[in-house]
Amino acid sequence: EDGSDDGDEDEETKLYANIVWSTTPSEAQKFQNMSNEEFVTALNNELQKGPTNNPPLIPPSIASSLPTPLANLTHGMEMVAQTLNNSITMSQWSERKPFQVPPLINKVVGRKFGFDLNLMQAQSYVRPRVALVGDAAHTIHPMAGQGLNLGLGDARCLANVVKEAVDSGMDAGDTMHFLNKYDAERKVEVTSMMGGIQLLHGFFSSTFEPLVYVRSLGMNIINSVGVVRKRLVEVAVGANGITTGASKDVRDCFENVKREVN
Repeated sequence: EDGSDDGDEDEETKLYANIVWSTTPSEAQKFQNMSNEEFVTALNNELQKGPTNNPPLIPPSIASSLPTPLANLTHGMEMVAQTLNNSITMSQWSERKPFQVPPLINKVVGRKFGFDLNLMQAQSYVRPRVALVGDAAHTIHPMAGQGLNLGLGDARCLANVVKEAVDSGMDAGDTMHFLNKYDAERKVEVTSMMGGIQLLHGFFSSTFEPLVYVRSLGMNIINSVGVVRKRLVEVAVGANGITTGASKDVRDCFENVKREVN
C-alpha cells in the first residue's frame, strides 16, 4: 500500500499494488524472512535510490596496467556512453510527461509469497481426449506477463481446432488429428517465445561490462523510438494477434462450439 502515513486517511485515497520481485534464491529467502516493516524499508530503499552509473568499461585492475593513451581512450568512451545514455533518458521528459518519483510504500497488505522460477515445457501437450494449456503445458520467467499471453493463445488455438472438428461433424477427441494440430501450432509459438525470453533473461543478468553498456544504451534507444517500441509490444502480445481482448475471443469461440454441439 502506498500513500500518506496519516491514520485518518480516507480509504478511497489509498493506492494498492501487486509487486513481483525477481531475484536470487538467497536474496528471496532473506526477503521472505523479513518482518513486514523490514520488507517495506528494503522495498523503499530499492525504489528511491534511483539509477546507478554503469560500471567501468574495463575493470580498474586491468585499466591500471594499460598504456596511458589507451586508458584515457577507454575512460573517454565510458563518458561518451554515459552522457549519451543520460541524454536519451532526459529527452523523453517534458512538462506533459515529467519524471515521476516512485511512491513510498507504507505497509504490506496480505502475505508475501516466494516461488522458484522455472523454464519448462511438456514433451507433448496432448494425449487422447486430453490437451494441456497454460502453465500445465509450459512455464516461463515472469517477464511482461508472457505466461498469461501464451496461455490465452493456447486456449484460443484449442477452441479453434475444436470448432473445426465440430464444423466437420467430427469429435475432436475421437481422433488425434485435431489435437496434434493444436500441439504442433502451439509448440512453434511457445518454443520461440521461450527461447526469446531465455535470451533476454541471460542478457539482463549478465555483469560483463561491455554488455552492460550495450544493454543500457539499447534499452534507452528502444524506449525513445516509438515505432520500435510499438512493434516490440505487438510481438509481446502474441504473433497470432493475442491482445487484451483475447480472453473474450476465447470465450466466444467456446460458446460457439457449445451452441453447435447442442
